[in-house]
Amino acid sequence: MQVGSMHHRLSPAGGNPQGPARAPGHLVYEALYSAILERRLAPATRLSKDTLGRIFRVSSGTVQRALTRLAEEGAVDLSPNQVAAVARPTERHARELLEARLLIEAQVIRLVSGRLDAERLDELRGLVRCQRDCLARGDHAGLILAANRFHLRLAEHADNPWLPNFLAKLLRRAALAISLSRGRAYDEGTCVEHEALIEALAAGEGERACLLMDRHLNGLFARLRFMPPPTEDLRAAFQGRLPVHRGRR
Repeated sequence: MQVGSMHHRLSPAGGNPQGPARAPGHLVYEALYSAILERRLAPATRLSKDTLGRIFRVSSGTVQRALTRLAEEGAVDLSPNQVAAVARPTERHARELLEARLLIEAQVIRLVSGRLDAERLDELRGLVRCQRDCLARGDHAGLILAANRFHLRLAEHADNPWLPNFLAKLLRRAALAISLSRGRAYDEGTCVEHEALIEALAAGEGERACLLMDRHLNGLFARLRFMPPPTEDLRAAFQGRLPVHRGRR
């Protein structure tokens, strides 16, 4: 399975990339979302409506609608005067996402343990191979999408439509938090963790699978690195960074 085929299932854009022509605002929205996910736009980057309008050849109103939608998804921060910037993820925000995912995905594991047939297990193994392909290519955004697809597919097998609906929203937010952090959340070790989870589920070892999922998600969070918030306090900005003078001049 190629990452491109699953992108629309996990990105906030939704819809079919090969479907009918989409509105200009939607195209701006998708382009900005992809640039953020692929780390082509750094946290706190100012997003000028005029500049974006010239780049995409659309009106400032069209750009504003795209930015508003991205702000609703947590990808962009909009100040009261509508100045936009790429969001700056915080440890608190990531922790809240982690806590929500732990609750939902633990229930998913309980529901699917011992109930996945050979075809579904092979599909999950294929998604892990997709993650390894992304690692080999250095495809950071594709790796995040492939890993999220693995978790979403598990939820879809739980036979409760509310669970994948809730989880999909959390995964979109988590993808942004991971992309905008400075840590490397996914590596070969996460692929090994996914494989161990599959084998525990295949064996019907629900408790062990829950423990593996808990360790996996907490490990992702532990590897994230967040930029410190900017300060407007001049003393705090220079504290510990100035040379020591013995007397005034």
